[in-house]
Amino acid sequence: MIRITVPATSANLGVGYDTLGMAVSLHARFTFERTDELEITGCPAEFQNERNLVYVSFVDALEAWGEEPFPVRLHIETEVPVARGLGSSSTCVVAGIMAAAALTDRPVTREELVSIATAVEGHPDNVAPAILGAAVCSFTPEGELPRCLRYEVSDRLRFVTIIPPYEVHTSDARKVVPQEVPLSTAIWQMGRIAGITRGLESGDAELIAAANDDRLQEPYRAALIPDYEAIRETCLEGGAKTLWISGSGSTLMTVTDDTIVARFLQVRLRRHFPACETHILTCDTDGAQIEYL
Repeated sequence: MIRITVPATSANLGVGYDTLGMAVSLHARFTFERTDELEITGCPAEFQNERNLVYVSFVDALEAWGEEPFPVRLHIETEVPVARGLGSSSTCVVAGIMAAAALTDRPVTREELVSIATAVEGHPDNVAPAILGAAVCSFTPEGELPRCLRYEVSDRLRFVTIIPPYEVHTSDARKVVPQEVPLSTAIWQMGRIAGITRGLESGDAELIAAANDDRLQEPYRAALIPDYEAIRETCLEGGAKTLWISGSGSTLMTVTDDTIVARFLQVRLRRHFPACETHILTCDTDGAQIEYL
């Protein structure tokens, strides 16, 4: 029996559309055991079958390695909400692939895990930090495997996370983003990506705030989140340095370098937005982990 723990992730980090992502301190835990018949617990009944994304990823990895799929007993315990922009699908994909390797005694590197998970997810912005931990900038050279640049995030930073009680589907969020942008917009983004990554490393919340001014996707996706403007105003008035949409939403994430500000802001948010779930998170630096039980 094995247990795999995978952190939630926040993709894009404002200006890093489809390139940046960060692992955060919410986790999903998956327990696997070989058995004679597939058994899945800990999730809604509609997913307790062979179409479960964890099991699909498990089977796909086995087949990619030339192994015959086999049934497992799978139990899921997760803190990561579904379809809220915190990488819930990536936790499932990563766990399935890692379990396939572990239960067949196949040695794999984190780089190989990122490559396989990227093939399943389509891009590495969530799966890379879920596997590697910390903040990651990813790109895939033509005809090559994904390249991942890992950035240690300062432990001074706190990420106050607001999760509204409604979904924003990735497919809808992608539809509203323009497929072509002016050269000036591309230039605007490039320098700010460097600013965000340096700010995360150094713990410079002022630098993060100055750099976090996206023109590629957030102005369009904000319209899909009814509470966006009200939450943003509440956060900035409450001492947060800046705010971004986590992944495709609906989760919003703010940044502060002061734990007291983070606590007071969480109280303020719970009072003004009682239907929203709020957390004070740190960056997860470990990434996906596996243990034998």
